[in-house]
Amino acid sequence: MTIRTATPADAESLARVSAITMREAFGPPFNPMAWVDAYIEASLTVPQLEQELADPRSTFFVAEGAEGELIGFAKVRKQRPPRRMPERNALEIQRIYLLQAHTGGGRGRQLMEHCLQFARAQGYKAVFLGVWERNERAQQFYSHLGFKPFGWHYFQFGPDRQRDIWMQKPL
Repeated sequence: MTIRTATPADAESLARVSAITMREAFGPPFNPMAWVDAYIEASLTVPQLEQELADPRSTFFVAEGAEGELIGFAKVRKQRPPRRMPERNALEIQRIYLLQAHTGGGRGRQLMEHCLQFARAQGYKAVFLGVWERNERAQQFYSHLGFKPFGWHYFQFGPDRQRDIWMQKPL
């Protein structure tokens, strides 16, 4: 697997992989597919991703397989951390996803390490992320990498108000 910084030319591939990973992570049995599809159509379209790629506060990293195909991605975003987070000089890891067929082989750790190295190089003292309270596998993954919970927030998903757990890691 290779990791590189995404360019505007990656918007279409990012939209495709975003839709697949969204369905894999948040679809049935957790949420009705109609909710997932509505979220994809509102938030993960090519125009939306082009806009996010152009945002100077955001950086996408794409993970490519042996044939150069997109197998996952991460998005980091420069914004103020939640009030409950003591370290104020922190970068958000807003998204980190791999296609299900590529999980379990250390690729998620490699993608996360790339994000952490980027944050350190930018002078950040910590990173933070939100993880759905029902996504126990992701919570275990983050905990194993040294992330600690420090609060929570709501995320509106379809008609359901769901809780995300805030987790942080000092660098």
